[in-house]
Amino acid sequence: MYLEPECIPCLINQVFRAFQLLKPDTPREIIIDTQRKLMEYLISFDLEKRASPIIGKVAYNLVAEALGVKDPYASIKKQYNKLALQFYDEARKIVTKAEDPLFEAIIVAALGNTIDFGTSHKIDFIHDIKNFTPDKLAINDYETFKQSLLDTDHLLILLDNAGEIVFDKLLVETMLKTFPELEIICSVRSAPIINDATLEDAKFVGLTDLVQVIEASGTPGIDIPTTTDEFKKHFFLKDGVILSKGQGNFESLHGMEIPNKELYYLLKAKCSLMVRLFSVKEGNIIFKRKTKNF
Repeated sequence: MYLEPECIPCLINQVFRAFQLLKPDTPREIIIDTQRKLMEYLISFDLEKRASPIIGKVAYNLVAEALGVKDPYASIKKQYNKLALQFYDEARKIVTKAEDPLFEAIIVAALGNTIDFGTSHKIDFIHDIKNFTPDKLAINDYETFKQSLLDTDHLLILLDNAGEIVFDKLLVETMLKTFPELEIICSVRSAPIINDATLEDAKFVGLTDLVQVIEASGTPGIDIPTTTDEFKKHFFLKDGVILSKGQGNFESLHGMEIPNKELYYLLKAKCSLMVRLFSVKEGNIIFKRKTKNF
């Protein structure tokens, strides 16, 4: 995705909110200096170049540098993995008892996307899961997705955040029961970036006990040139299906040509840009098959 007008004030504000979350007593001079460095980078940025996920990485690297910590979200990620795991059994019961367990697992995994410190959406995933109503699923390509899984033997799931990864595990469990012959591969970030899930998180929540988990790139999204060879092998595998979770992954793949692949986006609309692009309301869930035009 290219840089959009909505992104610029959002990025500057994300820097401010990152300091509020990570070190609330950070001096104003350090916060403003970090915002200034990001603005200088944005001013010189080539508007004809794909912005996501490069700019997001720059923004959070500046925050980490200012704080003098390599992975400032490390303790927060552990906290939310533990919190989400406490709700795992209850979510599992809801999914198991549902009329269509796979559909319910997809909804739970999408609602888990509320655990995202990189956006302005308030974190209240327990409330979201318990109070979900069908009207909140603004775009629903579930039936097409199910058919795509019947027509393939390979699914690559692009994971998003820590905490949320617990509900991704539930989705994977449900998929393995529904499609026992389906090979499922999950990808995580290759290095700590914001609160995005890494291999450490996948191991902690037990996802690696179910399926192979591979590393993609160390960016808040998929930066193809810097992804691992293992990731490229699965990403470009002919006739495979990709399930892309979260806004960061969507932004990095939007507008990209991926031949001989079925690609589905599963995310929650958390900002005005997503509202505009998808023509939905803020807070709506989007489950959309990628088409040639979008």
